[in-house]
Amino acid sequence: MSVQSLGARDHRIDILRSLALISIFINHIPGNVLEPYTHKNFGMSDSAEAFVLLAGVAAAFAYFPRFSAGEYLLTVGKVLKRVVTLYIAHLASISVGLGLFCYAAMTWQMPIDDAGLNIWPIFKDPMAALVGIPLMTQQIGYHNILPLYVCLLLFLPVLMVAARIHLGAMLALSLTVYALAQVYVVNMSAYPREDGGWFFNPFTWQLIFAIGFFVGTRVLKREVPVPYSLPLWLAAFGYLILTGVIHRYNLYAYMPEVSWLPHNFQVNEKPWVAWPRLLHILSLAYVICYSPVMRWLGLINPRNPLARVGRHSLPVFWLGTMLAVVGQIFFFVADPGVVAQLAYLAVGVGAQIALAYVLDGLAKTSRSRVVHVAEQPVAVPAE
Repeated sequence: MSVQSLGARDHRIDILRSLALISIFINHIPGNVLEPYTHKNFGMSDSAEAFVLLAGVAAAFAYFPRFSAGEYLLTVGKVLKRVVTLYIAHLASISVGLGLFCYAAMTWQMPIDDAGLNIWPIFKDPMAALVGIPLMTQQIGYHNILPLYVCLLLFLPVLMVAARIHLGAMLALSLTVYALAQVYVVNMSAYPREDGGWFFNPFTWQLIFAIGFFVGTRVLKREVPVPYSLPLWLAAFGYLILTGVIHRYNLYAYMPEVSWLPHNFQVNEKPWVAWPRLLHILSLAYVICYSPVMRWLGLINPRNPLARVGRHSLPVFWLGTMLAVVGQIFFFVADPGVVAQLAYLAVGVGAQIALAYVLDGLAKTSRSRVVHVAEQPVAVPAE
C-alpha cells in the first residue's frame, strides 16, 4: 500500500483542534456565561469526541507515512516517545490540579468532595491512591483525557499494522474491540474505587480515534475518505437537528431501546460512546467536511492564532486545564459577574494563544539553527 506524504501540515485540522481546545477550556469552568453556548449544548457529542477524532487524523499524518514505508522501529519509537511525554504531562497535570483544589479547600473552604471531581477517594485511602495515580487509574475531574490519549497511542501501532494490510481490516479490528467492550461491559479499572471505571473508556473511544486515523490515511493516499452524497449529507444534517432538539429539551426518555442490543450501546453515557453519540460526531464531521466551512478555513493564513494553538495542542491543553481549575476557584471565591467572567475567559484564551506563539517562535529558532549548522563548511583535515 503506497502512502504519500503531504509534506506539510493541514492547518485546517489545526484550526479545528484549537476550537475544540478553547471549547474544552470554557466547559471546564462550569457555570460561566459562555458555557451554555458551546456545541455540547446542541447535540449528543462534545469537544472531547471532536478532539479524539482529529487526533486520529493527526496521528495518521504524523506516523503512518514512515510506518507504511517500512520504518517500523523508528515509527514505533516516535509513538512511544510521545506516550512518555503524555504520561509525564498527565502526572504533572493531576499533581498541580490536586494542589490547586486542596489549596482552595484549605484557604476558602471550597468543597472538593463532589463525586464528579473524584478527589475524596484520595483522602479516604491515600496509600491506594498513590498507587492508582501513577497507574492512571486514580483520576480526578477535568484531568482524565490524557490517560485516554496514552492508551490510544499505545494501541496505534496495532492499528498501523492492520492498516498496512488493509484499511478495512483496521476498521474491523477497531469495531470488534468496541463491540466486545459493549457486550461484556469492559472498561479500565478506576482503582482504588471499587465501582465504575474510566470516564473515557479506551476500549470504546478507540473507535473514534480509529475512524479519524482511517480518514487521515485516505487523505494521505489522495483518496476521498467518504464520498459525497446529497441524500447522506441531508440525513446527517437532519440527524444533527433532531439530536439537538432531543438534547436541548432533555427528551432522552422518549428514545426507545432495542431489547437485544447491549444497554451501554444505547444510553447517552460518555464512557460507552453509544450509537447516538457516535453517529452525532460522525454526522457533524460529514456535514462540516462537505460544507463551505473547510474551504473558508483553507483560505485562512496558516500563521493565524488558531492554527498556532492547534499546532501545540498538548502544552496549550495543559495550560488550559490549569487555568480552568484556577477559574473554578475564582468563580467560587469571587462569584464574578458577567463582565468579570468574560474577562477571565478572555485572559485564559489569550494566555493559551500567547503560549502557542512562544512555542512557534522557539520551534522556528531551533529550525534556523539546524539549517545554519548544516550550511557551515566542513573542515577537511590536512594530510
